[in-house]
Amino acid sequence: MTDFEDKAVDHPRRRMLGQAALAGLAGAAWLAAPAEAAAPATPPHRLPSLNVLDFGARGDSTTDNTAPFQKALDAASARGGAVVSVPAGRFLFKGHLTIPPSTTLEGVGRAPSAVPEGGQTVLMPTEGKGQVDGTAFITMQGNTPTLKGLMILYPDQDPHATAPAPYPWTVAQQGSQNLTMRDVTLVNPYQGINLTLAGRHYLSGIYGQPLSLGIYVDQIYDVGRIENVHFWPFWTQDPNTVNWTTAHGVMMRFGRTDWQYVFNTFSWGYSIGYHFIQTKDGTCNGNFLGIGADNTGDAIVVENCEPFSGIQITNGEFVAMVRADSQGLVVRSTNAGPVTLQNCAFWGPSDHIGTVQGTGPVTILASNFSDWDKNNRGEPAFVVEGGGATISHNQFLHCGTQNPAQKTAAHIGPGCTSAVIMGNTLVGDAFRVVGPAQPDPSRYQIAMNVIQTITAKTVTAK
Repeated sequence: MTDFEDKAVDHPRRRMLGQAALAGLAGAAWLAAPAEAAAPATPPHRLPSLNVLDFGARGDSTTDNTAPFQKALDAASARGGAVVSVPAGRFLFKGHLTIPPSTTLEGVGRAPSAVPEGGQTVLMPTEGKGQVDGTAFITMQGNTPTLKGLMILYPDQDPHATAPAPYPWTVAQQGSQNLTMRDVTLVNPYQGINLTLAGRHYLSGIYGQPLSLGIYVDQIYDVGRIENVHFWPFWTQDPNTVNWTTAHGVMMRFGRTDWQYVFNTFSWGYSIGYHFIQTKDGTCNGNFLGIGADNTGDAIVVENCEPFSGIQITNGEFVAMVRADSQGLVVRSTNAGPVTLQNCAFWGPSDHIGTVQGTGPVTILASNFSDWDKNNRGEPAFVVEGGGATISHNQFLHCGTQNPAQKTAAHIGPGCTSAVIMGNTLVGDAFRVVGPAQPDPSRYQIAMNVIQTITAKTVTAK
């Protein structure tokens, strides 16, 4: 053994093991000690809890609970913050509520639910019918207001009407930061959640059937998070309501938001699934993972996005099919920021998989496309009319009913400043790209694309 090996070196790993051994000895000594020698456990800190029934609330579907609920919320605020508990029942409201800072309004729900049933906390607002710009039913105020474990149902909304009745926002903010909404079902609001100026918001477990606009995000200057959202016709599948939302509704709309994170969200039956716009305050940049939109007019519409980092979408699933001209991805001529999609799936039947316009670079990688050219007019999967399009390492799958083996992958229009279409596979007899007769290789690279022919096989069970 060398002198170096013989020395007691103070190595970080040795210190860690020594500390672990001491901890083990301490644990053994604690186990051996008599019960009275153990220090009493300190209970975890919990906010005090108030019950709305103690303030006169009644969950009987007929009593106006506006004043009792607000008294309970104000009493919680006066204590410096508390939980206002709401038992199961149907609580009617003819006015509005404000959740003060550090205050939680909490129902009995511990998981998002699709429809109102027995044993749930249901809030039923009635005020504001016909007033899109009126006061929100619930306003979240100041720092760390929280809404959780309940359902919101508009009892005067007619599921059979030709068009839904307009109402103000169901939930909005008033100078709030760090607001939280968890396990909340928006049964049938006209407008769901307005997150304007709601920095560091956190939404999780939001279910329901918003009819016009589900979630709106704008003027967010610090990271916001939205996850586990499921918007679907849970409340009604009446054709009038479903068709109106399919023609006019938007699941989520994003204006100015810096480093928005969206995870595991899904919608069915909206005119637009994910809508990125320019407001007076700017545009969106963010990370969108595991998002989906089914049975939409256009699944993703980008009017504009932040010009440096832009929009990053990974593991998305998009079905655009309800209109004759439905598309999975629409990037408008107004867009100046980068849009990147990776490992996504688009299927239809759609008109095009996507249209690319604007000056911002659009990159689509390792994704699957099927069922375009729904009208059998010979439409390409992609119409590239803007600048900086890269479509690479994707699968163009079987599609259409008329000459399905002869579909066109892309059409490069005169407005396209550059395009890279490389390394893709198309099921058919040729990989077709329609474009300039003599493309400039410094602007266009179309190469290494291959075809795959599917041969039907008969499998006999043994």
